[in-house]
Amino acid sequence: MNKLLLSVGFMFLMACSGNQEKTEQTEAVETEVVTEKTYACPMQCEGDKQYHEAGTCPVCHMDLQEVALADTDTTQHSHE
Repeated sequence: MNKLLLSVGFMFLMACSGNQEKTEQTEAVETEVVTEKTYACPMQCEGDKQYHEAGTCPVCHMDLQEVALADTDTTQHSHE
């Protein structure tokens, strides 16, 4: 009986440690997605168009500026 309880306890611990590892991997992937930078014209010549690399606006030739993370994050949007 003690061996059975010990075996069940060991299996439970092994299963839990696997879930923690998977959670850490998922968090790492989510962090990579969130940290991707985007750039846009400060004069909004092209409306809300955004670029994945810094450069100049093709319309007014101003330097593109990094878009703030709060502007692109729609998961925190609420109607209070």
